[in-house]
Amino acid sequence: MKKSTLAYIFGASAVIIGGVYFAVTFGLKPKPIPKISWSHFVNPQEFGSSVYKRLRLEILGQNLIFFGVLPERQDHYLAWKGLFDSLENENKFEHIIVDSSLPYKELIPSTEVISMIENQTAVVNTIKDIIASKKRVAIVLPTTYMSYLVKDNFNALLTRSLYDQTEGRKFDVDWITFSMSSFPIKREDEHAMEIPCDTDVKDADGSGALGCMIVMKARTLYRQKERIEGKLPGVLDQIGTKEYLGLLN
Repeated sequence: MKKSTLAYIFGASAVIIGGVYFAVTFGLKPKPIPKISWSHFVNPQEFGSSVYKRLRLEILGQNLIFFGVLPERQDHYLAWKGLFDSLENENKFEHIIVDSSLPYKELIPSTEVISMIENQTAVVNTIKDIIASKKRVAIVLPTTYMSYLVKDNFNALLTRSLYDQTEGRKFDVDWITFSMSSFPIKREDEHAMEIPCDTDVKDADGSGALGCMIVMKARTLYRQKERIEGKLPGVLDQIGTKEYLGLLN
């Protein structure tokens, strides 16, 4: 058997075994649903515009959408700005709220800047008002705040807060989340991931499952030979009922 064939078999086996391990450890689905396959983009804005074109019906079908970024990655802000700019005038968000902790928040054309962590009650009340008024609102915040794969984050708080204890029911609310992350291009880069795949049982910041989801996807891309000089590689997968994960370098 040729060495190249053996290498392929071992590589494929590593991806499968890794997927099973992460699924058992974190309860993840090992196969997210691709929405934008391996592509190259002229700039981050083109990625955001492509997300809108691919998921236009899903985006227009929601009044409340969360957009996650890695705080230090300017290209993530620009990607979502590209999506906002692609919206037709009649479909623009009436409000764009940005978390005050984000260092490049000025890149987003916001209508309000507020700390999601320091003003949790106010933010939740604002969201309840949004629900009542049927306004279209986008909220830009760190990816780890809103991904359902991160433990005890703002997403968990919001879900609990929208439960009416008096009447014993949830408020009629729905949203979708677009999480964004960078990703390793080769296995040797995995140790430097901004959201690490932390398999430690303690997982101090609770983001290990998200990091492992990123690793699982990245490992399926390591054999991609196509690299276009000067362009950004990226993909988009659906990783939950209402969450999408974009990877952009």
